[in-house]
Amino acid sequence: MRSFVYRISAVQDDQDVEEVYRDILIQENKTFEDFHHAILDAFGLAEGEMASFYTCTENWEEGLEITLADMGTMEHESVNILMQEFTIAKSVEQNIKYYKFTYDFLFPKKFKIERIGENNEIKEDVPVLLKEVGTFEVEESQIADITFDDLEEPKYDPYGFDEDDYDEPTFENIDDLDI
Repeated sequence: MRSFVYRISAVQDDQDVEEVYRDILIQENKTFEDFHHAILDAFGLAEGEMASFYTCTENWEEGLEITLADMGTMEHESVNILMQEFTIAKSVEQNIKYYKFTYDFLFPKKFKIERIGENNEIKEDVPVLLKEVGTFEVEESQIADITFDDLEEPKYDPYGFDEDDYDEPTFENIDDLDI
């Protein structure tokens, strides 16, 4: 069975930060859902968040989305690809070498993925973390810090409307309306 090595690099806003990446060996019969779980394990990310892979060109222009869950298709979308159905072998067969991976759409963490080689020496049947470079800081979810006090209504109307300026229309039947 063939296996392929993918380099997963964390996309960081601060250019002065050290490079952070993981090299993962994954077998051709594994799905992108398996790959997704291997990435989570390699970077210490929790399960339970939405995530997607995006096929990319060599210049990192996004193409098709590969989703974790069936999100349905919109009228303009012709394809709905699920991670559990798309295998590494299909990816290699279609000569797709580059992907972007987005984890947690509320507080997104983004990664660039490149297939950097093939390996037939390691015969493991599970994805293997081959190399770990840099420290990836996993931020605690900020949503837990939000309280009901943060969600209270503003003390003023941002649109300048005053409720006292409006009278409720009253009528007894449809004939009372001025149309």
